[in-house]
Amino acid sequence: MDNKGTIYTYSVIYTASEDFKDQTPYVIALIDSNDGRSLSRLENYTGQEISIGQEVEFSRIDEKGIKIYKF
Repeated sequence: MDNKGTIYTYSVIYTASEDFKDQTPYVIALIDSNDGRSLSRLENYTGQEISIGQEVEFSRIDEKGIKIYKF
């Protein structure tokens, strides 16, 4: 598995269901990597600028099997 990827597109989520309400805002992104394109949540988002084409680094796979990237 490649450690790096780039943001293809993303969305910042400001409103969420009760399960995720305490985690807003958070970012969901399509990430391009050598493994292909995957949907991921971005870690460490604190309101900073995000851009399409920005490089991100693979962090881990969460308990639900979702790839998590950090930037």
